[in-house]
Amino acid sequence: MEIFPIIIVVALVVISAVVAARETRRNKAALALLQQIIASDQPLFSGYSSGLRFRVEEINSGRFNWRPFVIAVTPTQIALHPITQRAEAPIMFTPDELRWFGRPKKYTSGPNEMWLHIEHDRRWFLIRLRLYQHRMQGLVRALKQISDDEMVTAYRRRRPYIHYGPVTAQPATQDMLGAWVLDKPSDLYLMPLFLVVLEGSIVRRLIPLKAVQNVTAIKRLDRPRAAGLVRFEVDGEPFAFALDRYEALAGALAEAAKRTLEDPVQWQRKKKKSGDIDDDLDDDLDDDWDDDLDDVREDFYEDEKFYQGYG
Repeated sequence: MEIFPIIIVVALVVISAVVAARETRRNKAALALLQQIIASDQPLFSGYSSGLRFRVEEINSGRFNWRPFVIAVTPTQIALHPITQRAEAPIMFTPDELRWFGRPKKYTSGPNEMWLHIEHDRRWFLIRLRLYQHRMQGLVRALKQISDDEMVTAYRRRRPYIHYGPVTAQPATQDMLGAWVLDKPSDLYLMPLFLVVLEGSIVRRLIPLKAVQNVTAIKRLDRPRAAGLVRFEVDGEPFAFALDRYEALAGALAEAAKRTLEDPVQWQRKKKKSGDIDDDLDDDLDDDWDDDLDDVREDFYEDEKFYQGYG
């Protein structure tokens, strides 16, 4: 019987050695690739965090497994290079295809996660990647350089960043007698800047949240037992969608639209009246300081009600 513990210990040692050797090879490959990228592309940012990974999800289609990666950001391109045993093509997209970026949780001394929303070839992708704090701060600075002012402002708003869906809903219009007529189903995906309308995995329309007004959740008077309705206006144009969880979507949509009108956290801080705790902060704080101070402030705003992650 005494031999079995020895066998187990030996097996664990062998497994540990194999894993360590594999990680060493992966680190060497990543560092070699980093040197090549820096020499050839002169990126605004490039990085690799040993042991950390990224995952790509196509909304309404599927997702890849978590994989090790090297990331590089230039003024014209964002590239994620999987570091795997089998050679894989890098995942590349342009700044014009970036629809939002944000860190769903405040900085920690361990792994930190970034979410990137990408619209590419009329398809919507969510990229989740993890880096340690120093490299994550470098990535944030680079993304701010290649993004427009609206996206940078959205990044600086308070958490939680609202995501909801995708959920299936039917566009609805009223006939002359007031009865609701439902069209073929679509899928709705809510993120911090847009309500995305999809047909399968194809993006049919982007509704900017800054233009959304008068969001209401209503029961159908013509069919009380049918799915309820979410109604809203976009620059005066009426929209209505019928779905089962209409109240949840209406609440998330109204809150997300309201936040597009809010000042970012550090702007609120700078507007505070004389004598408050933040008055001695310099108006010219750099992005690293702003990010860290936002995290402190957000401790007072944490509300998981509208934060929907992905497993």
